[in-house]
This record gives sequence, structure tokens and C-alpha cells, in this order.
Amino acid sequence: MCADSRLRVLVLLLWLCALPVGAAASAQPAGRLTGRVIHSLTLEPLAGAVVTISELKREQTSAADGTYAFEGLPPGEYHLTVRLAGFLAARQEVSVATTGVTLEVPLDPELHFTEVVSVTAGARDPFEAFQPTSVLSGQDLTKQIQGTLGATLEQEPGVATRSFGAGSARPVIRGLDGDRVLILTDGQRMGDLSSQSADHGVTVNPASASRIEIVRGPATLLYGANAIGGLVNVITDEIPTRPLRGASGSFSVDGGSSAVEAGAAGGLSVGNGRLALHVGGSGRRAGDYGTPEGDVPNSFTRGGAVQVGLSATGSRGYVGGSFAYDRTHYGVPLVEEGETNLTPGRHTVNLRAERRDLPGLLSGLRGSFGYRRYRHDERDGEAVVTNFRNDTAEFEMLGSQRPIGRLTGSLGAWVMTRRFVSAGEEALAPPTDQRGFALFAYEELGGEHLTFQFGARVERASFMPDADLPARAFTNLSGSAGLLARPTEGTTLAISLARASRNPALEELYNNGPHAGNFAFEIGDPTLESEHALGFDVAFRWRQPRVSGEVSYFLNDISHFIYRRLTGEVDDDLPITYFAAGDSRLQGVESHVDVRVLDALYVEGGVDYVRGELTTTGEALPRMPPLRGRIGLRYQRDAFQAGGDLLIVGRQDRIQGLETPTDGYNLLKLFATYGFTDASGRVLHTVTARLDNVTDAEYRNHLSYLKDLTSEMGRNVKILYGVRF
Repeated sequence: MCADSRLRVLVLLLWLCALPVGAAASAQPAGRLTGRVIHSLTLEPLAGAVVTISELKREQTSAADGTYAFEGLPPGEYHLTVRLAGFLAARQEVSVATTGVTLEVPLDPELHFTEVVSVTAGARDPFEAFQPTSVLSGQDLTKQIQGTLGATLEQEPGVATRSFGAGSARPVIRGLDGDRVLILTDGQRMGDLSSQSADHGVTVNPASASRIEIVRGPATLLYGANAIGGLVNVITDEIPTRPLRGASGSFSVDGGSSAVEAGAAGGLSVGNGRLALHVGGSGRRAGDYGTPEGDVPNSFTRGGAVQVGLSATGSRGYVGGSFAYDRTHYGVPLVEEGETNLTPGRHTVNLRAERRDLPGLLSGLRGSFGYRRYRHDERDGEAVVTNFRNDTAEFEMLGSQRPIGRLTGSLGAWVMTRRFVSAGEEALAPPTDQRGFALFAYEELGGEHLTFQFGARVERASFMPDADLPARAFTNLSGSAGLLARPTEGTTLAISLARASRNPALEELYNNGPHAGNFAFEIGDPTLESEHALGFDVAFRWRQPRVSGEVSYFLNDISHFIYRRLTGEVDDDLPITYFAAGDSRLQGVESHVDVRVLDALYVEGGVDYVRGELTTTGEALPRMPPLRGRIGLRYQRDAFQAGGDLLIVGRQDRIQGLETPTDGYNLLKLFATYGFTDASGRVLHTVTARLDNVTDAEYRNHLSYLKDLTSEMGRNVKILYGVRF
């Protein structure tokens, strides 16, 4: 099919998603359900609550006076679920007749803040997810904001940080890193090169996020091979998806002492009910950060981004697009004469559309197209020594099936193209074209107390290098099955079994040469085969007015696990490593608990641990995070909270080859945050003060490539101010 034909098909599919909202359905049942959502203690109306009819997958949001309404319901028995951030979810059975029903729903305040996770096939509360998930937003996000995504998430259960200085931190989930952890922005791939090398950063400013969502464990069913270890989704809402009248927005500024840093981020959305426009931007500047041993030279960071989005919206769908540009500049300290610095830049074009309440077999359809033009130079001082180009385009369609009894689900297709080119001293791989294609299905069967999940994905990936190296193609099948049980209103038990596959990455196949960004002379293997993982997850969750928490266990057996193995030899002053494959096993536990010991006093804590090894020899996998524990004390009264967190990290001496062990350490953090509104009640101001590493402890992050050269950041005072309207 020629390029023009493919473009016409793409435009037609996106246009179908955005058919006029007023198109009539074939039947109009007479049933009607209305009501109001209220605070169980104050009896005040609650706005913004998500009200869902489970069987029909229909959803409404409560208005300013707490009211909601569903029209055109088939008469019958339904389960109504109501969720709102900061409150326990409520579920009620309701019988809808042709005469209409009115139902008032009280919500109890919740101990721990939750929000709906949007990276599953359908929006879902983390309490009812088949896999362990977590969400950072609001004050929880403010308390943890750092200059990079990896540093922001590093205290979340099961999440560690790989780093090569301040500018290149990237999340590690359950001991898996790089091409096994997928980073998304608003559900679409970043298009950067952060998975390829430790000195490549994630090109997103966490301060610009409205929330950040994390899925721990394989998410290959919906997102493919690169999510075999998990994924992170940064939500920015740059394309409006709901009707908006008037204006809404946010703005934040922050500053830190250790690196003399300052940052700002903001966004403004305006609309007339049919059209909505969003503009936003962010910037950050930091000098060399300080450690108890002194400042780390060439550890500066700079960054800026702008975006604009426009949507046509309605009650049953939207169509919109956005353009964004971001550029960062950061130093890579303590290597190659201490003057190495990187300048990643990215242009992004997104088109998205959704249509809900369709007649026929599909009740909803959504599509997205994204193009990323990524460039980055690696420089020695002012001289460019290596240049990277990475151009990607992806298209996805997802259709929601109309319920058949208690069976619901989604069907989807995904297409991706990529052109990678590097030139210069560290051009390790030849120019390569990559293609990807996938079909997938996700199904759920069950009711309010027991739900089964099953699905499958078939994916094709091909690599075509320009050099005299073999082209490779991989066809992989992934599948999953899960059970979600709700023994009581306040408990859930989630069990999942997944077979996930990952084809080798471009660098694992074709790299060959000195790579200072990984402290290695790397040798790829174009004969490598795909990894195949069999993963088991079980999680028990509970939430009551005074206690909530989660305990999970995971086991992940991966055949043909690809890893960097040291040979013991040296070339160009770098240890020679080659990409090898062996059968491996990763298993571990994660836990988190919140307890309200007094009306305004809370204790929280958690433990996480992962053990990775080659099953044939019992040898440890490289770069595994150590055992961690966390305990915190928080005073919270209305919109004010203050407290402290103590992070306790164990010694890591289960290492491979020439990898060096790290000692355990303790880190203390203190914080206080206060939110208040103006006289109109429509503008929310938030002020946060934070003291990181209170004792100025000297410690080494086991996953830092600089751990043998310098310690981590010392004491740091951070002040943040935000306004939302």
C-alpha cells in the first residue's frame, strides 16, 4: 500500500471516531436513573465523582451540586459504582424501571488518596486492578516532585532509579530496566532513546504532569513487548477530551538548594462547550548538585517545553490534536575528561479521537496517531562527537465491545515505524529501519464480587539495518488470565498469570563499539532470540476508614533473558561486555499500609524486595535493587499536612562479575504542605516545603553508574508553590 493510501485510511479511521455527537441510536429505552453524590459526614454535595453502571460500562460525572443522570437505560438490575479522589468507592445495587429511579449515594472519606488508572483497557480504580498499580497526583505528587521522572518515582513500591548523574534518571520496575519498562505520555510512547543507554534521559518534566500512573508487572497485552516489566504513564491532558466552558488551568514554581535549581510549569485550557484549546509549557534549570563529599562537576541540567492542543468535544466523543517541542541539556559527570554533555530535543505531533455510545457491535471507538522527531547530540565541551536521530510514528485503534451478558472487552490494532541513525565516535549501531504491528484482545467476564480477565496479543517486529548485518523479524504471542475477587466491600484479591514476550532491542542485536554511557565496550548479537516470560502475581488489598494497604507477591520466569555480561577483558579502557541470553527468575514482594492512629495522625509504611538470578547457575542478575523499607508519620487536618518519611535501604552484595556491592543506608525526609482557596472557592493554592536527606547522609545508589565515583545528593531544601483553577 502506498504512503498516500495509508494516509487516507488513517484519516478515515480518525474521522469515524469523531462522527457528530448527535447521531441517534437505533433504540431509546425509557429507563432513567438520577441522583446525588454527597459527603457522608457533612452531607455536602460532591462534584466530580465518577458514577459508573458496571454492566453497561456507562459513565457520568457529578455536577457542582452533586447530581448525576443516566437516560435511555434498559429496565433491569444494575450495580452502580461511585468513585472520587480522597473517598472510599461506593457500590450499590439498583433496579431500573421505565418510570425512573432516584438514588442518593453517600461517600466516606478515604485514608489514602486514589485515582482511576487509565492505562488498562478501561478506566479502573487501582483497588480493583488485576495488577499492582499506583497513582501519584495532587499533594502526593507535590511531596515527591524532583527534576526527573526516575527521581520522582523512586520511593514508590517496586520502583527504583537507574542514573548517570542528575539529568538521566529513569525508573526501574521490579529489577527490570531499559527496553523492558515502557514510558508513556498520555498513553503514547515517548520516542526518545532513554531505554538504550544509562546516560540518556527521559524527556519529560514531572512538574508538568497532572498525575503519574505506574503498572508493576507485564503490561504487554495492551502495550507490547517493551512493557514486559511494567510501564509509567505521565498524564498532561494537552489534548482536551471533555467539553469545557470557560477557563481552567494550573501553574507551579519550585526551587531547591542543593543544585541551586528552579523550575516552573503551567497550562491553560479555554473552551466554549464545543471547542477547547490548551496551551502549556515548563522549564527547569539546575547547577551542579552537592553531596556530603562536595559538588559533582558537570552535573547541571537545563530543560524547557511548550505544547498546544485543540479539540472539538461533545458528550459522546472528541477529536483533537497537539504539537509539542521539548529540549533538554545536561552534563554527564566524571567521564571522558568531565566535559561530556547531551542536548536531546524532540518535536511531537499527536492526533486523537474517541466516539462513545455507538450502535452495533462496538459501543465505543478511539484512535490515536503520534509522530516523534527526536534528535540529540553528545558533545565534548562545545564539540559534537556523536549525533543521534530517532524518528517514530505509531497508530493505534481500540474498540470497546458492546456487553454480551456479563462479557465485556476491547479489540485493538497497533502499527509503528521507526528510523534510527547515529553518526560519530559512539555510533555503535548502523542506521536501521524498524517496523511493528500488533493485534490484541482484552476480555472481562463476571459481576460485582468475582471477575475473570483474559486476553491475547500477537505482535510482529522487524529490523532492517543498512549495513552488512542480517535483518531480523520476530513474531510473538502474549496472553494473560486473571481473577479479581471481592470477598467484602473493603477487600479485594487479585491473581494474574501472564505469558509475555519481548523481541531483542536494536542495541542488543547490532551494537558494537566503545560506549562510555554504559561504562562498557558493547558487543551485540544479531542471532539473539525473543525473551519469553511466565509471570504470576497475587495481591491482597484492603481499605477501611482507619486502615488501608496492599501486599503483593510476584514471580517472573524469563527464558532467553538478555543481559550484559562482562568478559573480564578491556578494550579502549572500557570493560568488554556482550549481550548474552540465559534463563532467569525474578521474584519478590511489595507492600504498603496506611493506619489512622488518631483522627488527624497517620502512620504509613512498606517493604519491597526483588531477587533476580540465572536459574541454571544461581548466579545473581546484574544491577538488582536492594531490600527497602519505609515508615512515615503524617499529621493531616483538612488541607494541611506535615510529617516525615524514613527510607531504610539494605546492603546489596548479591552481584555479578565485576559489579561492586553497596552498603545500606537510611534517608530521612520532612515535609509540610497546605492548600487554601480564594473567596470564590474556585482557585486552589498549594504551598509545600520539603527537606530531603535531613542528616546529609553519604550513600550510594546501587543502580547508579557513578556509584564507585561519587555519592548521591546531600541535604536539600525544596519549596513548591502551585495554583489550580
